[in-house]
Amino acid sequence: MALQLGSSIRRLFEAKVLAYSTIPDGLSRWDEMAIAMAPVIEQHAPVTWQELEGAAAAFVPGVNRSVLLHLAVEYELYVETSREKHGLMAAVNEKCTGFGSPGLSGQNNDEDPSLYLDAAEDVVLAVRGCEGLSDSALIYTHPGWPAYMGMNGAGLAVLWQFIDNGEQRIGVPTNVLIREMLTRPTLESALEYLQGVPRAIANNFILTDVHRTVNVEVSPSHFTALTVNKGFVVHTNHIIFDQEMQDHDVGIIQSKTSVERYHALRNLVAAHGLAGMNRGILAGMLRTHPIFRDGAEGTDNHTLASMVFDVVNLTMEIWFKGDGVGGASGHFFELNGGPLNACAEKGKSIAANLLTM
Repeated sequence: MALQLGSSIRRLFEAKVLAYSTIPDGLSRWDEMAIAMAPVIEQHAPVTWQELEGAAAAFVPGVNRSVLLHLAVEYELYVETSREKHGLMAAVNEKCTGFGSPGLSGQNNDEDPSLYLDAAEDVVLAVRGCEGLSDSALIYTHPGWPAYMGMNGAGLAVLWQFIDNGEQRIGVPTNVLIREMLTRPTLESALEYLQGVPRAIANNFILTDVHRTVNVEVSPSHFTALTVNKGFVVHTNHIIFDQEMQDHDVGIIQSKTSVERYHALRNLVAAHGLAGMNRGILAGMLRTHPIFRDGAEGTDNHTLASMVFDVVNLTMEIWFKGDGVGGASGHFFELNGGPLNACAEKGKSIAANLLTM
C-alpha cells in the first residue's frame, strides 16, 4: 500500500514540476519557499514534520522529505503565481463551498482537474494514532499534501475555503495547518493553535464539533472567529465577517461564482431548515448546480470531491469526481479506533491505513 501511495505522490509531484516549469522562476521560487518554510513547519507543526519524515522513509525511491516538503508548501506557491497570472489555468478564488452546523459539516473541493491528474489519485487517509480513537483521523487529500479536509476521533471536523486579502508571508502552510488542527483533542485547542502560529496566507476555516460550529477568517495578521451554537454557517471564497479584510478582498473582485455559490447553498439550507438535516440531505445540496462544479458555469474549476462529516457518529461520506453527479451513495468511512502496534514509529501512521478510490 505504501508503494501505491508513493507512486501517486511521485506522479502528482512530476505534474506540478511540469506546471511550474512554464512559469518564470517558478521552480526556483518553489525551492526557496520550501527552504524558508521548513524550519517554521518543524517548529510549529511537529506532527506533520514527523509524518513527513516517516512517510519519506516508508515510500518508494524518488519520494523523499524534499518532495513532501515541496508539496506541503505548494498551495502557497500556487496562490502567489495565480495572483501574478503567469499561466496556471484555475482561478484560485473559485475554490470550494462549505457548510457547518453543530454536529454536521461538509463541503466541495473545487480545483482545476488538469493540475491534479483529474483527481484520479485523490485519497482518504485513515490515520490510526497510538492513543486509539482520540488521535485518529479521516483525511481527504491529494497524495503528498498533509491534509485538505478531515475529521478526528475526538469529534472535530475541519473544512477549508480559500479567501484572499493579498497578504502572504513565511508561515505555517495551509495544508499543514489543517493537519495540525486535526491532531487537537478539542475545537477550542484547535482554535488556540490556529490563532497562535504564524500563518502564511489568508483562508477561511469551518471547525465543527457536537456542540458548535466556529467559522474563522484568517490571514497572516487577522483572526476573526464567529461561533454558532444554534444555526449554521455557509462560506465560499469571498470575505464575509472581517470588515477590514473585506476592504482588501481580492476574491470578491476576481471570482465569477463565489457569491452565486454562497447564495445557492444558503438558500437551499434555509428552504429545508435545520430540522431533519442529515448527511444525505447535505450531500444532495453540495451536489446541486451551481454549488457542484463541472465547468459548465464558465470556470476552469471542477468539484473534485464532495464530502460530509457527521461528528456525532464519527462518520464520513465522500463522492469523488469520477463518481459523477448522479451517484446516490458515496464512499462511507467510520472512525472506530484501534491503535497501531508500532507506536514508537508514530511518524509512519500516515502510511498505516490508506483507503483509495
